[in-house]
Amino acid sequence: MFTVRSSVLSGSWYPADAADLKASVDAFINEADIAQLPAGRPWLAITPHAGHEYSGPVAGRLFGLLKSHRPEHIFLLAPNHRQPISEIALPQEWAFATPLGEVPLDTELISTLSSKPGFAINARAHAQEHAIEIVLPFIQRTWPQSPPPVIPMLVPMMNAEALSQAGHQLKEVMGPHDLLLVSSDFTHYGSAFGFQPFTEDVPMSLERLDAGAILKILAGDAPGLLTYGYETGITMCGLAACCVALTGGPPPGYEAALLDYQRSGDRDGDYSLSVSYASLLLTTGSETS
Repeated sequence: MFTVRSSVLSGSWYPADAADLKASVDAFINEADIAQLPAGRPWLAITPHAGHEYSGPVAGRLFGLLKSHRPEHIFLLAPNHRQPISEIALPQEWAFATPLGEVPLDTELISTLSSKPGFAINARAHAQEHAIEIVLPFIQRTWPQSPPPVIPMLVPMMNAEALSQAGHQLKEVMGPHDLLLVSSDFTHYGSAFGFQPFTEDVPMSLERLDAGAILKILAGDAPGLLTYGYETGITMCGLAACCVALTGGPPPGYEAALLDYQRSGDRDGDYSLSVSYASLLLTTGSETS
């Protein structure tokens, strides 16, 4: 039976009061710079998923550029943080709720995907996961009159063949006016994350490490991104989700832009425990717009 997934983050990761949440998300979105918008229709976007206080400004730089291009569906891919999974997890609910109301899910497309190899309905995996929910208020405020239906997916790290197969399965059900949206943070640095490959010049070292992954995404290079992950050990939680989304590469003549990049350590200059955030946008380009 389909149900509604209630918010588990309101009052902690973002405001519980609808008016406060609306005002804060709108403020983030309004900081977007239209001059950064590549030509054509948005095809793939990357957004962070930390608490809004931390990554909201970076996410807003993206969503403010999506306003004029409402997709028919949003295929929202994210990592799984809370529940171990071996297949891409789909929800069983018909809507996800935030203090701003309910975001509709496309249950028909979810059902279609669940019948394909490598995908499965797994409500338990979605129950406490933050990487999907944290993005929803931005979707609601970007298209406040009619949020596009969402297909949420939690993507575990799998081998290259499984990621590629999942990507091709996903592309088979997508339409020409749908948007791929990946929820991912980049490097998680510090002893608490078990990742300290460098201790000198940490801010610049973080930027170099993140840049390697960002450049692979901007190049539309899924195999290259996966290889980079293996070679560097970068603690980018949505790397597998990005690889699935990039399967088959971008459309001919595409354009791409890095919209914003920040680290949580930038807030107070303490990089001993830092998470990197970036927003990126790949579009169909002027030739196919």
